[in-house]
Amino acid sequence: MTDENKRYIRQRNAGALPWEIELDNRAEHPVFAASETQQVVADGARMQPLPEDFAPSREILEFLQVHHAVPLEFIATVLVDFKLYWRETGEARKAWQNKFKSHVIYQWKRNQSEAGQREHRSTVEKLTDRSWAEGLQFDGDWD
Repeated sequence: MTDENKRYIRQRNAGALPWEIELDNRAEHPVFAASETQQVVADGARMQPLPEDFAPSREILEFLQVHHAVPLEFIATVLVDFKLYWRETGEARKAWQNKFKSHVIYQWKRNQSEAGQREHRSTVEKLTDRSWAEGLQFDGDWD
């Protein structure tokens, strides 16, 4: 074990957090060094705050419409809220398109659930509802 490792362990045992420990002439401690696979991911996708001109991609819009039946009007409404929130926080992320897709799906399911709860009909009313049969005509003699 090197002297640097011993000093690090002593400081950790004294209650210092890993990012509070200053290392002698080293950028990273060997234990916390990024692996090569982490560096490739970091180089491939850059963390950034939500761009001012963020707009969902055509693929995301099609996915939401085809797989979740989300109307474009609802997506447009959610987009405004999404942009206001994430621009204000300034938080950086790697995959804004995916974050938006997940947010829309969550909001759509929530909206549909709330819409279902707004019906204030008794169980008897729901079970005896025959409104679906209005306008149906049957041919034949039903005596």
